[in-house]
Amino acid sequence: MDSAQGTAKLYIWRNQLLFLGASRIAYRSHSVVSDKLLVSLDGVMTISPNTGKPISTRSVLLKAGTSFASLNLDTSAAVVAIYYLPPLSQDHAALESIMTRVSDNMSYAHPQEDLLVRRLLYIRDEGLHPSETRRMLRDLIIPPALAGVVFREFDPRIVTVIQSIRETVAENLSVQKFAAEVHLSASRLEKLFKEQIGVPITRYRLRYRVFVGVIHLALGESITNAALAAGFASSAHFSKSYSAIHGIAPSARFLKPPMLEVLMADEVPGAGVPVVNRAAPLRVI
Repeated sequence: MDSAQGTAKLYIWRNQLLFLGASRIAYRSHSVVSDKLLVSLDGVMTISPNTGKPISTRSVLLKAGTSFASLNLDTSAAVVAIYYLPPLSQDHAALESIMTRVSDNMSYAHPQEDLLVRRLLYIRDEGLHPSETRRMLRDLIIPPALAGVVFREFDPRIVTVIQSIRETVAENLSVQKFAAEVHLSASRLEKLFKEQIGVPITRYRLRYRVFVGVIHLALGESITNAALAAGFASSAHFSKSYSAIHGIAPSARFLKPPMLEVLMADEVPGAGVPVVNRAAPLRVI
C-alpha cells in the first residue's frame, strides 16, 4: 500500500502511460501527439465549442495531430488523470464510438465516467501494482464487447517503421532511411504515416524519444543522461521537447517537490536495473 495518499503517480508500461494527478496543473499550449483520455479526479473540465453553450465534463478524449490550444478545452479547474492510449491499437476508435463527439479531434462523456473517476482515485491513493492497475482499468475504459472489434486497419509498412523508430531511438536516422526499409519514397512515407498515426513521422519519433527519456528519469538518471540516452543533443533540447508534448517542463514533475511517484511494470526495458540518487520516488514492480 502507498502511505502517501494523494501523491501524484505515473504508471509506465511498454507502450502506455497513466498519469494520476494530485493537484491542479496549468498546462501550456502544446501539441497533442498521442491519443489520450483525460479524466478529472476532482473538479470539472470545460469545453467551449465554436457554436453552442460551454460543456462541463469529467472525461475528454483527444486525438493525436492537433494543438491543445485549438481545442478550446479548459482543464485549469480540474485535477487531471491522463491515460495515453497505446499506439497501433483500436482504443481511440473504440472510445470515440461510445463518447459524445464535439469535433474530429475531441469527444467527451465516457459512459462509465463516475466509476472511472472512483477507480482512478483508488489506484492513485493505494499505489496499486501496474499489472493490477491495467487489469482493473482495461474492461472499464474499453467495453469488453468492443475489445475484438477492428475499427481500422494499420498498414504493415507503418508498423515496420514504428518498430524501427523504437529500435533506433538514440540514432538520428533520416526519413529516407526509414522509407527505404519499406520500399517507399520519403514523401509517400510521410503522407502515409500521418494518415495512419495522425502526426508526422518526425513528430512521432520525438514523442517516442520523450517517452524513453521519461523512463530514464524514472530510473533515477539525471536529466542530462536521460536526454542523451533518448537521442537528444542536450538536456535543454529534451526539456523543450517534453514541454512541447506535455505542456509542462519535466523538472516540474520529476525534479521538484512534491515528487511524482513512478510505478514501472517489469516489462519496461531497464526496469530491473538498480539505480542510485533517484530523481523521483520509484517502485519497479
